[in-house]
Amino acid sequence: MCSLNKKPKNKISKNDFKLVFGTNEGKRVLSHICRECGVLRPSFVPGEALENTAFNEGMRNVALMILTALDETPERFLELSQEITENA
Repeated sequence: MCSLNKKPKNKISKNDFKLVFGTNEGKRVLSHICRECGVLRPSFVPGEALENTAFNEGMRNVALMILTALDETPERFLELSQEITENA
């Protein structure tokens, strides 16, 4: 698990994420990351190899780490997607 509160070692903080993803451009990128990483899709796909499930969950975890750093939830992602569509 990524620990964003240990600034000296990682040299990145939640504020860094909020600064980057707080802009309109950042919100568009975040929306793209969440869609591509399958935040709102199940990781398991019936009929596929279990390795695919592990890969899908790894991708999903990256997006969830970003959402966690931003104090966002997958449900908020739906609202974010709607805002981005309206402002495009």
